[in-house]
Amino acid sequence: MQIQIFYVEIATMNNPNKYTERADLLAKRDAIDADLRYALTGELPYTWRNQPTNEPATARCGKHGEYREYSFQVQFPKHPAHRMHSGCPECLRADLDNAERALLDHRIADLLTDAGIGRRFEFCELENYEPVTPAAESNRDACLRYANSWPEYLSAGISMAMIGRCGTGKNHLAVGLAKKIIRDHQARVLFTDVMQISRSVKSTWRSNAERTESDVLADFTSPDLLIIDELGAQLGNLSELAILQELINTRYESMLPTIVISNLTLEQLRQGVGDRIVDRVTDGGNNRLIFDWASYRGKGSTAA
Repeated sequence: MQIQIFYVEIATMNNPNKYTERADLLAKRDAIDADLRYALTGELPYTWRNQPTNEPATARCGKHGEYREYSFQVQFPKHPAHRMHSGCPECLRADLDNAERALLDHRIADLLTDAGIGRRFEFCELENYEPVTPAAESNRDACLRYANSWPEYLSAGISMAMIGRCGTGKNHLAVGLAKKIIRDHQARVLFTDVMQISRSVKSTWRSNAERTESDVLADFTSPDLLIIDELGAQLGNLSELAILQELINTRYESMLPTIVISNLTLEQLRQGVGDRIVDRVTDGGNNRLIFDWASYRGKGSTAA
């Protein structure tokens, strides 16, 4: 009998979050890692550190052939004594790789859930974007480069604006880019819009508000990548513009990338939100993708 099953049970009991899926995955990963160390060195996990270990014998794995097998005896209260045996190191390495992959998949699933991507855009991927014009293909390729070069873009704090007509695929590309960055780099990404930001901050202005304005702004200033939709739309007063300016300025000074999406032209956007915001998310007008072809919504396309 191998030690892993018992180590999983004890690791889970010692974890205050034992009922969460991630805690179980972590306990399983740690148990396999402890099994592998024992199989390679004869070093027992902490739980059985004081147990005597027999000299290794020769065992055989049906897949990998002969290996050194360690064993020791452990006595649980009200149960017969069990002799624990180390497993095949190569099989344990494969198990550890699978456990690490399961943890990574769980992390990615959590990041995708927390990204704020609406149900309408759940299908959107860079791979299923339909470039109906050469400019559309160029924009898709630019988003691929952004996602593939994410560590460098994050380090340099490179932002971007996606500007142009409705129905030309801006949201589709932005969501696809966000998903790829999450899956490939496990970055924290948040997809939101101007009105959601404004409502969230204004909710703290009530006398009975449970959160402060700083708390709410931190929700938007802390992600590795923030994607803001509908920039330039429905900014009804100076307080809403001030909120947006503070948010983008904070991220700019913190070297955190921001991608903005707008149905306005670049000039209209400058008139609506000011040169300072536009220049900071486009690096003086350089980092912008223009979507100036006709809408293809309702034409059998998956554009969003």
